[in-house]
Amino acid sequence: MAVSSRRAFAGWVREEPQGRIFGQVVVRALPRGGFEVRHVDDRESEDLEAFSDPGDAREIARLTASGEHRPLKSAPNLRRGWVLRLHDERELWQAMNYLYPAGVAHWYLLREGRLKTTSFRRSAARQSGIYERVRHLSDEAVQNAARACCEDEVCLKRTLWDVDDGMPLEMDRGRGEIPCPEPCSVFISFARRIRYFEREEETTEGTLTASEREDLAALLEAGAGGEFELAREAEFEKPLNRRRLRYRALTLLPKLRGGDAEE
Repeated sequence: MAVSSRRAFAGWVREEPQGRIFGQVVVRALPRGGFEVRHVDDRESEDLEAFSDPGDAREIARLTASGEHRPLKSAPNLRRGWVLRLHDERELWQAMNYLYPAGVAHWYLLREGRLKTTSFRRSAARQSGIYERVRHLSDEAVQNAARACCEDEVCLKRTLWDVDDGMPLEMDRGRGEIPCPEPCSVFISFARRIRYFEREEETTEGTLTASEREDLAALLEAGAGGEFELAREAEFEKPLNRRRLRYRALTLLPKLRGGDAEE
């Protein structure tokens, strides 16, 4: 499959003279042979750091522009300022696998109609240890967690998995070329935090839970101080994590606005 996928991907790139967008990069076939890969926002830039080893893509994909680790390679935070010039389709396949692990293989299998998907429920049933609790996440919480964690604003993959067989995700699944056939480890970790929020709600009397008050306080302090620094991508235990904030926008804002309406 590796050979078939890399040949199909190289052929797909060659069919479009202006290049193909894959995730956050644009891939072009060069007139004299070989390929070029660069950040899509550097499409017309000239002053870029040049690399020729496909292994250099690993380092390019490792950190954000500010030097933070990128636990999710499909997040839209790939740094700019570089260009990879590669000799052949094998090197292209290797580089793309560093930039977007398994992305080309999944892209190829989807085109062939052979990509298997795994629902959240089936994935959750495989979890053990501290992640076993995600099995108990409600359907509504799974829907909101997916909206908060998987839409294009925070992940460039096209979400193909569902809550369960017969229960589709009700979200913008994305328009990119990289398919997501099952919940990733980042989503499972996020779902664990969301299950904690659900348990809080089940045992809390009153309008707001302790973590909701904590998140609101952190937002007010950050806004009042004029320094709004988000937590790292997978630090879901921190109030100013972007995915956590997105989840609160879906669940806490309606609660607050509903309370206003009742008054």
